[in-house]
Amino acid sequence: MGLDNREGGKFITILGGRFATSVPEGTPGSVARVNKVGKTVHEMYYDHFTGKLVGIRTQESEYGKNWVFDFVDAGEVYRLQLSYSNSFAANLLKKLPNIDLEKEMKVQPTQKEVDGKNKSSLFVTQGGLSIKHAYTREVPNGLPEMEQLTLRGQLTWDDTKQLEFLHNMVVTQIIPKLPKPEVSNEDRGVSEALSVSNEDQSLEELGF
Repeated sequence: MGLDNREGGKFITILGGRFATSVPEGTPGSVARVNKVGKTVHEMYYDHFTGKLVGIRTQESEYGKNWVFDFVDAGEVYRLQLSYSNSFAANLLKKLPNIDLEKEMKVQPTQKEVDGKNKSSLFVTQGGLSIKHAYTREVPNGLPEMEQLTLRGQLTWDDTKQLEFLHNMVVTQIIPKLPKPEVSNEDRGVSEALSVSNEDQSLEELGF
């Protein structure tokens, strides 16, 4: 995982409705699998994590464009990586305006079947209280509706305008309010980089 080595911190993804982190081969409790590009990886799985949000950006990878949410817990940096356009990311983005950015949050992925389809979301709590969406179908607060388009002769739902709206919301409303991270000496360089990204970097430098 060269990306992990360059940036520091532990990358978190979601697989099978649980959080997953890459670990060295032979780590007790780890599970091996072959990923999308044919590499054998070793991972640990978790039901939830707790941390304070200190950074948000987008990033291009071999798997496509992603959101990266930086969390700090007990002085360590954790990076939640979600596909730029999926239900997990949209669910978290729509809750950001209602989250107290000065406090830790507990994040848990959930999956359930609705009308024969799997519905994925992120359950977020602070102080034991569930965080609700700031944007809903009943109260959109400016969020555009998804559009139905015909692609290669088939009807499909397009979320381009929604993502543009949420992207702009993150840049203008959330990033300026993110607290400076307090991390261990091991992640001091990461801390300084995140502090700069919250204050002085251009959007291009931030990855937007």
